[in-house]
Amino acid sequence: MRFLPAITLILLTVFALQPLHAQKIVDLGTVTVTAERKVDTVFGTWKFSVADYEFYDDKLVLLAFTKNMSKSKVVLVDASQHILSEFELPDVAQKLFKDYMGYINAVCETNVYRIKIKDNTIGLASLPVGDFNAKIVPCIDTIGHDIYFCNYSKDYPEFTYYAYNTADSTVHPFKTVTDQEELKEYNMEYYFLKPKQRLEAMKLADEYHVDKHRVAAIMSGVTSSIFYTPLYAPLFVINDTVCVFDHYNDAILTYNVKHERLDSVSIDYNHPKNWREWKHEVIVDKLNHKAYALYQKNGFYYLKHIDMKTGKIIGTFKLTNQYVEKIKIKDDYVYYIYRPFESLQEQFVYKELIRN
Repeated sequence: MRFLPAITLILLTVFALQPLHAQKIVDLGTVTVTAERKVDTVFGTWKFSVADYEFYDDKLVLLAFTKNMSKSKVVLVDASQHILSEFELPDVAQKLFKDYMGYINAVCETNVYRIKIKDNTIGLASLPVGDFNAKIVPCIDTIGHDIYFCNYSKDYPEFTYYAYNTADSTVHPFKTVTDQEELKEYNMEYYFLKPKQRLEAMKLADEYHVDKHRVAAIMSGVTSSIFYTPLYAPLFVINDTVCVFDHYNDAILTYNVKHERLDSVSIDYNHPKNWREWKHEVIVDKLNHKAYALYQKNGFYYLKHIDMKTGKIIGTFKLTNQYVEKIKIKDDYVYYIYRPFESLQEQFVYKELIRN
């Protein structure tokens, strides 16, 4: 025979000796269990709207405005939505830009300011705009001594990725991305010019040491046409591996720290049945080493989880709200800016847990 613990026997005896009318019934209330997704407000206030945001440790740096971007400020807030510090920008703000070194910069119409944070207090340092655009914007990420950058131009259907070694100052080109069909059409613009225009294009090409076809394309304005689409083949460092999403060769290419190709995985997510749904954007969750392709249908955004080993889509997540902005992913949560349609509410930052 197995014996009950002494405390259990005592409790059973006491309960049995109590008369029925002395026993109390305690109402524990109702608990509702639902499968409905939850949208959390990361930050929101009726005092100002959020135009852009960046992650800073467990906090957020916001680009905020009241009526328009001519009166904007950068704001540091914590996870409890408390404003820790703010600094008014002396120029018309455009966006926040986190560079390859991890610094957050406020890009304005005529100036660029690096946001410095010390003891939860914001300060600004002015950066030379020319150097910022030439030496910081093209740089994407780093591994060890290598800085990865590219010579991308939205007005040319070809660019190359390079690795710059800060230890020995060597530059190594390792991947060129080309849209062959668009490049052929681009180069044909020279032959569509009139004879005098061709001569002018050749003279300008000699003067500036560039290809005459590029000069002709600029003269014809082909890159301003609705039929021209800038290249999109992003590079990400995922789990210490360099990954290039070459959407023009339908492959994800991976490289090691010696810039040697490790693998090439076929993809087809960039060719959906309705080509308008593919938004030409890949978003990476660096904390969890996951990549998502972004789609839109009927105003709703969809995140399609890309299997980096097979290139296949292994899950789809539909965002709850329509027409959201500034979508970013961190630690399995998707963040975005949203204001309800026809609402007086300001623009808030929200997040949702991604469930594939």
